Amino acid sequence: MTHDDLTDDPESHLEGLGERFHAALDARRNHDVDGAAEILRGILKVEPRLGEPHLELASILLASGQLDDAEEHAREAARILEAGGQWIDDLPDNVVLSLAWSTLAEVLRQQADADEVVFGDPEVWRALMEESKTAFATAARLDPSNDNAQGWSFGLSLGADDEALADEEILGENDD
Repeated sequence: MTHDDLTDDPESHLEGLGERFHAALDARRNHDVDGAAEILRGILKVEPRLGEPHLELASILLASGQLDDAEEHAREAARILEAGGQWIDDLPDNVVLSLAWSTLAEVLRQQADADEVVFGDPEVWRALMEESKTAFATAARLDPSNDNAQGWSFGLSLGADDEALADEEILGENDD
């Protein structure tokens, strides 16, 4: 090891990753989903501690139905971003973190919709739905303008007890 090796910038491995990330976003916008995913995986191979590439990859995997892989990347994105690890400053921290939680929530919701879960153990379905509801609520709290999270956190909040109470209130109003 030379003296120059000791004084090298410890962040030098990040050089060019921002441009590659934006190239992945462009590829996805241009419907080159496979190319975008390949670029994102390449970025994460160089630096796996970047939340935004995990988030974008989770979104791509979710859209293609690869829910287990999408869940892994969404969880990692949320974990990194919760720890203050935002890398790209195109959006406010709370917005990016809200997107991570919203993506995770959608992955969990779609996992709960799978036939093997719906027709399987009701506790597995219930756990997935509860975690999805909590993740949507977290996303909505972080960014009140996240309409998707707002809608799902409200929509998933009506459990059997809540529905019965709502029915009673509606019936009670009609009796007046």
